[in-house]
Amino acid sequence: MRLKKIAIFILVALGALILFLYSSGQMRTGDKYSPKPLRNYMKFHHINGLMIINDKDGKPTVIENKETNDKADEVKVNRLFPIASLQKVMTGSAVYRLKQENKLNWNTPLSKYYPEVSGSKSITMRELMNHTSGLINNARPSAPLKNQDEQTKFMLKHMTYDHLHTWDYQDVDYELLAAIISKENAVSYNEYVKNNLKPLGLKQIKDYSEVKKNEVPQPMVNNISWRKVTLTTSSDFGAGNLFMSPKDYWKFVYNDVLKNPKMINEFSHMTRHQEVAYFGGVYFNGDVIYADGSIPGYNCCFVADYKTKRMVMMFSNNINYWRLKETSDYIRRNCME
Repeated sequence: MRLKKIAIFILVALGALILFLYSSGQMRTGDKYSPKPLRNYMKFHHINGLMIINDKDGKPTVIENKETNDKADEVKVNRLFPIASLQKVMTGSAVYRLKQENKLNWNTPLSKYYPEVSGSKSITMRELMNHTSGLINNARPSAPLKNQDEQTKFMLKHMTYDHLHTWDYQDVDYELLAAIISKENAVSYNEYVKNNLKPLGLKQIKDYSEVKKNEVPQPMVNNISWRKVTLTTSSDFGAGNLFMSPKDYWKFVYNDVLKNPKMINEFSHMTRHQEVAYFGGVYFNGDVIYADGSIPGYNCCFVADYKTKRMVMMFSNNINYWRLKETSDYIRRNCME
């Protein structure tokens, strides 16, 4: 009887191991670009959300996995979603456009725009783009900030300067870049971004102040309130204040980033000899670029090969930050190598 129990235990353990290896891509069969391994991964890890994948032909395929029966919690390809730090690449590409128009260069000092900021004479656009400015600001407002003027004032009031100029992932770097974009174009940051994206025909892109709670899938973890979501997004000016549908964000990255090899090559060049290979809102690993976005209750990421245009995106409202990082790593290992 004891041997029988041991045998059953071993069989169950082996079955669980096989399922895990299959879902994690270690026992892939067939085309690595197939949606099946990604769908299995989402099911195995109970990720409520969706992935968008495409090969070099540029036609997106949507993979959904539901872990809820409540329509209010469903992540849909045409439903608004807080893109969090995935917005940084939108800000980074807008700064690149300013550079192409000779309005600034990577060595332009921050003092040109905000001389009142401590250390601004020694902080360059390059350092803002790669998070080595030495500026820190982790403050959150007590109430949602109402507009760009309030966002800028809050940012300037709460930032500090540590003089180190070493890698430190800080939203304030991209908040300042967003404010600079606005100053250089004499329009609000949101207006500038939306105007430049008009050729893509995006239908679902809104500032946090324009979004109603029922337009967004509700967080399924930690009892995150809508107030906390708006507090976070309102203070992430240029680094997470926008909500977009997954489909429209995919359109942006595929058409405005992957189809701009000159920009990507320059960003890649700027990461050489850096402590962390990051510039313009994305990390670099060979020909692969990737980025993560995370606010309370929402997590998203994309991974793309900028040479082949192969890309995978993920949007979820029921995982934590560490599961987001694991998923991004899984995609890089199993879809891009």
